[in-house]
Amino acid sequence: MNKKILVGISMLFLMTTLTGCSQIHFGKDAVTIGNVKKEKSTKAKIKKAQSSSKKTAPKKKKVVKKKATKKKVKVPKKKIVSKWDIKKTQKLQKAVNQWGKAIGQSYRFYDGKRTLKTKNGPTYPDVLKKNRFLLNKKIIKVGYSPLGKNDYQYNVVAIANENFKSWHNTYLFCLMKDKSVILLDQSKNANPVMVKVVKDKKLNKDFSKIYTEK
Repeated sequence: MNKKILVGISMLFLMTTLTGCSQIHFGKDAVTIGNVKKEKSTKAKIKKAQSSSKKTAPKKKKVVKKKATKKKVKVPKKKIVSKWDIKKTQKLQKAVNQWGKAIGQSYRFYDGKRTLKTKNGPTYPDVLKKNRFLLNKKIIKVGYSPLGKNDYQYNVVAIANENFKSWHNTYLFCLMKDKSVILLDQSKNANPVMVKVVKDKKLNKDFSKIYTEK
């Protein structure tokens, strides 16, 4: 039998047997047997599940970190304790009046408003700014400081004056390096103004006691 005829018969037999089978599929490059459609359908289902999971996946919320706010701590203000005040001046005035009464003298204090005009001498407290002061032949720095601030060499916290016929006694109650010192002015209108340290025990004791009181 011719070989070409045998090949043709075998091909016809093969095609007839294969066409009766529902599991056979003819593709472009090959013939496949089996559930191709199912595989395609399962792959499609997997792709749909993946796409749906991507869509339904919840979005991550951005966590915004709050900046830590520093609490302001209130620092208590320090109380400024003055070394001298009006009450101490009033106490000193009483003490000086008692002291002066014993020797027949009456003193007027500078009240922060009315100036003290001395007999044949300077006017207080203006002279403290205008004139120089001389103690033991040395120039000293004297200034009015009603609160006892250490602004000068001699800080005058109180001024008391008594006028006589031709002269005056003007007491300058001073603080010098936290120590009480009393200066006496008996000078005439001069520049510099000459003063001396008062050594009266009673007057110094009263002034020192009032100064150190709290």
